[in-house]
Amino acid sequence: MSRRTRIWAYGSCLALIVVGGICGALVPGLTGDVILIGLEMLGLGGILLLVFLEVGLSEDRDREEGRG
Repeated sequence: MSRRTRIWAYGSCLALIVVGGICGALVPGLTGDVILIGLEMLGLGGILLLVFLEVGLSEDRDREEGRG
C-alpha cells in the first residue's frame, strides 16, 4: 500500500470519528447518540481492519523475502 493511500485511509477513518463526535455534541437526544455511536464505530472498526491489513501485508513481504 502506498504512503498516500495509507494516509487517505487512516485519515478518512479519523474524520468519521471526529464527525461522529461533532454530531453527537450538536444533535440533541437519542438521534445524536445514535449518530455518535454509529460513526465512531465505523471509524474505529476501519482503523482496526487497516491495522490487520498492515500486519498481513508485512507478513507477505517477509515471506517473499525468505525471512519467515
